[in-house]
Amino acid sequence: EEGLRDAVGTAHREMGRIDCVFNAAGHADFGPIETWTLERWNRMMGVHVGGTFLVCKYVLPIMRSQGGGSIVNVASIAAMVAQPNNSPYGAAKGAIVGFSRQLALEAAPLVRVNVVAPGRIRTGMTVPLWQQRGGGNLDAGVSQAAALNMLKRVGEPDDIAGPVCFLFSDDAAFMTGTTLVPDGGETAV
Repeated sequence: EEGLRDAVGTAHREMGRIDCVFNAAGHADFGPIETWTLERWNRMMGVHVGGTFLVCKYVLPIMRSQGGGSIVNVASIAAMVAQPNNSPYGAAKGAIVGFSRQLALEAAPLVRVNVVAPGRIRTGMTVPLWQQRGGGNLDAGVSQAAALNMLKRVGEPDDIAGPVCFLFSDDAAFMTGTTLVPDGGETAV
């Protein structure tokens, strides 16, 4: 917590303002619930929900004091749809959605708080998973992931950057407490 508080303070001091915050930290860990220890569960919640909470805790007073800002927290489609061996991750991402909705009310009217809940996006976290799920063949794992949505492809970082930048922009000035779901249509299937 001290390191995060200091990082927020340094960013504010060096930049003069904090107008937009993007909370995207996380890690992947999957498996049947009976194989999970409380320590493993607490790590999942601590990284995802605890990290989001702490960033918001320290940036919100700054944003209020400067007259406004926008926070975008990252959840996942796992917050909305059940997936095999994914209960703790889905619970953590669902908690981010609920926390963000509550925080939006608390932060209004000066600060907007929204969520982006991506589907399967090519990141440093997902590429090793897809390679593993493809039996060592990344292309096979990507094909499996792509088959789960209507667009039949995995998303790229730019597929998330657009919605996030929209939520930060004045074009989304009347949006708070909402969740955008860039997922190639996976949650609609």
